[in-house]
Formats: sequence, structure tokens, C-alpha cells
Amino acid sequence: MVGYLPFLHSDSLHRQFADLAEAHGPIYKLKAANKPMIVVSSPALAKEVIQAHKSTFSTRLAPVVAKIFSYDGNEVAMLPYGPDWAAMRKVLAREVISNQALDACRALREGAVLAGIREIRAGEPTGVFEAAFKMVVDSTLAMLWGGGGGSESEGGGAPIFAAEYRQAIGEMTVLLGRPNVSDAFPLLTRFDLQGIQGQATKLAKRFDCIITSVIERRLKDLEGKEGMVFKDLLQILLQVQGRADATGRLLSDSFLHFKGLVLDVASGGSDPATTLIEWAMTELLNDEKVMTKVVQELDQVVGRSGRRVCVGLNLAERLMKYVLASMLHSFEWKLPDGEEKLDFSDKLGVVAKKVKPLVAIPFPRRLGKLGCEVQF
Repeated sequence: MVGYLPFLHSDSLHRQFADLAEAHGPIYKLKAANKPMIVVSSPALAKEVIQAHKSTFSTRLAPVVAKIFSYDGNEVAMLPYGPDWAAMRKVLAREVISNQALDACRALREGAVLAGIREIRAGEPTGVFEAAFKMVVDSTLAMLWGGGGGSESEGGGAPIFAAEYRQAIGEMTVLLGRPNVSDAFPLLTRFDLQGIQGQATKLAKRFDCIITSVIERRLKDLEGKEGMVFKDLLQILLQVQGRADATGRLLSDSFLHFKGLVLDVASGGSDPATTLIEWAMTELLNDEKVMTKVVQELDQVVGRSGRRVCVGLNLAERLMKYVLASMLHSFEWKLPDGEEKLDFSDKLGVVAKKVKPLVAIPFPRRLGKLGCEVQF
């Protein structure tokens, strides 16, 4: 009835699977409640599954909460494998987060990151995750709907709804990482025994209100202004909506699909990218020689050419590298007094996060101005 489920611990699931792989090999089967699971822990086998058998394993069993947040599965991460998924993925990969589109939005993300750097208070203990998360989310939203310079911008040029969206993403990440008995026993879904689905439904309405408001504002701005173009990713999404591909299939013809695409760009990768920044800073603070080498190399790049173009990187990877480089270039980071040994323990949620958040003290580096000029 319950299988191996009682022995699984959500916070350390990744370590449990690794331990089981040591005992049973790189691929093994176990049953959790009424669902059989195949665990693959070898890079070679994972590549085989993802590439050679992609059509078999591409469809995901969406968790209840993820389905709520994704407009009932109408976004790329949760849409079943098929023509709709392929069309939406094509829009994202070839149109919205292509190298050309991201390069065109360079000034928007750099402005948001610079604003975030300027808000870091020198000499005071700073939560690295919180500081990086603000820059990652704000720069994502700036690229998505901050290119109008009008109704999509708040005071100081920040993208509208940025603060509200950051809070909502943080709450969403917590709910997505929380074990839900409804996923193990679908018959219990309607009872919402833990109250998770109710919380997710309320939060999903907040996301929808933000996204719908932004779209409506943009459409209103475009009324009667033929030929007017906003230089951001929302403009690209509006241009491809309803456009047919080579097979005659409409790209993002459903408004739910369209809002799902906006949600994909606005939310996808923000928490993983920020988590990677926090882990990278932890490793660097743990090894002074490596930190010194990284900063010296960064200074040489900035002083020599002012840019280092990383071809083929997706949105999250570009943001992660740019935000981390900006934080290292603008400040010298030190651990608080009395803290000599860093805590490397982790817990599993949507990604493997630090159990104890990293806190460090930034000291300005005398470089003439804050921010990083390296292009990602």
C-alpha cells in the first residue's frame, strides 16, 4: 500500500537515493505509495534516458501544486509531451530566450542588477541569497516587461510588480518543495488534508493577477500606436502569439498558453540560479586563495575589454553568472567576526538549498563605480 514511502525523508531525499545507489547500483526501482519509481544516478544512464528515450520519458506526472501554478499544466515545464508542448518550447527556445533576444535585453538586466548592487549596505551583515534573489528576479522582470519605460515601470526604473512578484516566487518555491500526501495518494486530492492546495490556489491567483495586469497594460499602451515596439521579451511573446509555424500549427494560440509562457520566463530558474550563487559564494569564502584568483581574473576581464560574451547560455545561467560577477566585482566579502567555519549542510526542496543561509559582510572595492561590466 505505502511501499518505501515511510522511509523517505523529503529534506534528504537526494542523499537517500545516493545511498541506495551505493547498495543496489546506478539504476533501481522502488515503490512509493501506488507509484513505481525508477531512480537513475549515473550520468551515462541519465544521458541515455534523457536523450535516447526522450519521447518515452518526456511527459511528467505533474505534482498537484505544480499543476495549480502552471494554469492547469499549460506551461512548458508541466505540459504533456506532444504538439502543444513542442510548439511552446519552440517559442521559448527560438524566439524568447534565444541569444539574440537576450542580447537585445542586455541593458535592461544590467540596469536591474546595478540597482540591486547599489542597495547592498556596505559593512553590514548581508543575506547573500536575499541580495542575489532580488537582482535575479528584478533583472528577469526588467527583461520581460521593463522595456516600455512607461506603465510597466515603477519609480527608479524598476519593473512594475517586482516586489510583489519576488514575495510570490519565494512562497511558491516553499509550496513546491513541500511534500504533499495528495501526490502519493491521488484519491485524497479533493480533501486537501494539509491545506497545501488551498494555499497554492490563492497564490496562483496572485500570479495571474500580476501577469494579466502587465499584459493588459501593454496592450493598452499599444492601442492606436501602429508600429510601436517595446524592447523587451513581452513584445516578442505578443508578436509570436497566434503566428503559425511551418506545419500550420499556431504558436501559443491559447491565452492560457500565452500566460503560461509569460510565467515560464518570469519564474523559471530564479530560485535555482540564486541557490547556485549562494553555494558559489560559500565555496569562495571557504577558500581565500580561490576567491583571490577569481576576483583578479574578473578585474583583468573588466579592465581589458569590458565584455565576455557567453554564447549559448540560457537565461538562468546568464543571470547567475552576471549577478555573481557583479557581487564579487563590487565588494570584498568577509565572514562575520567569530564565524570561521562555514556550514555546508543542505536540504532538498525544489533544489538542494543550504540549511543555514549564508551571511557575509560586503566592503566596497575602490573601482570608481559599482557594478560589473562583464557581459553575460
